[in-house]
Amino acid sequence: MADAEFDSVLENANLGAEPSDDYIEGLDVLDDVVRDCMLVSKGFAGIPAPTSRHFYASVLFTALISRAVSLVNLAPHSKWSEKVIEHWDYASATGIVRTMLEARLAFYYLCTDPCPEEEWEVRWNLFTLHDCMSRRRMFEALEQDEQVQAFEEQAEELRERLLSNPFFQTLAAGQQRKYLNGQSAYLMPMEDIAERAGVEKKFFRWIYVLLSSHVHCLPMSFYRMGMGDDQRGRGLPSPAEQGYTILCHSLATSLLGATRDEVCVLFEGMERQTPIVEELIEEKIAEAVAQPDKFAIGEMVELFKSEEIRLEVKRIDEEKIEATYYHEPYGAVVLRRVEAEDSEVELSDLDPFFWSIQANGKAVSEGMLSQIVQEPHVYKIDHTERSIKFKTVQ
Repeated sequence: MADAEFDSVLENANLGAEPSDDYIEGLDVLDDVVRDCMLVSKGFAGIPAPTSRHFYASVLFTALISRAVSLVNLAPHSKWSEKVIEHWDYASATGIVRTMLEARLAFYYLCTDPCPEEEWEVRWNLFTLHDCMSRRRMFEALEQDEQVQAFEEQAEELRERLLSNPFFQTLAAGQQRKYLNGQSAYLMPMEDIAERAGVEKKFFRWIYVLLSSHVHCLPMSFYRMGMGDDQRGRGLPSPAEQGYTILCHSLATSLLGATRDEVCVLFEGMERQTPIVEELIEEKIAEAVAQPDKFAIGEMVELFKSEEIRLEVKRIDEEKIEATYYHEPYGAVVLRRVEAEDSEVELSDLDPFFWSIQANGKAVSEGMLSQIVQEPHVYKIDHTERSIKFKTVQ
């Protein structure tokens, strides 16, 4: 679209009225809870999972936070994103919130709900069997017989585990057949799990129908689109759009808060492992960028030193720092990176003989490397292995 055409779209845009105080208040509460959950997650990072419950708790809590960040970015008038026009789309918010609701129930069912170990093993194996059969059907649709056969073999092994489990053996024969086909991920209806997790069953039934109708674009999601004065579904603010968006934000806040509290109980008293070298270095560089008052312009600070690498950081100006990597035995510069809080990283003096370099999982030539550093990319440095792995926008 030409710039003139784009400007015309903006000139004719219906910005609508400012959002209500209730909307802004609810968005601020969601914002606070998301940030708090991120701090809690980071605080428990590096703790080795003592049980499978703890492992899946970390996985599901991370998934829940990730979806919440997407939700708060999507929200009109959010502090997380800048938009040319505030676009109202509660229907997309419902899709995110439904996955958050399901992640919350999976978290409670697998990580918090008290049950005997033999029952927990059945729950976990049912999850794994459901995953296995879902992947089997996916590759079956692609007619990839080798993958289909591999997942069928895995499914048979999981069925054998279930059949040998004492708790599974107590289930009625009909229930066993139902679970062994791999179509059911849970031992009980989701509404029962919701009730155990503190979500009223009546409310769950209602909200799940509402959220699902928009996820699947069923008639209920578009039959009243744009009807009457209280229009919805056109990207414009309206009482209906605000009301449903507030509902989504409120539910997401509740789901996040309950899960965060249970994560804190689950990991209480556990100590994190000493962060690996790469994490410590990146944290120190980030701190140097964000805290210009910590050392003066031109001042050099040594952050890391091993037999092969020495890393020094120097403040260039109030906004930028320069991190220089030296080959310690000879003092030669093998990499420079200039970083600022609000700009992309600048790389220079990258020595392809010192570092093992990959891009998108593949080896690169010197010519390819010159092109990669000029394009949008992210990278990860492993100081122990002396490797740099780039991931480019493809």
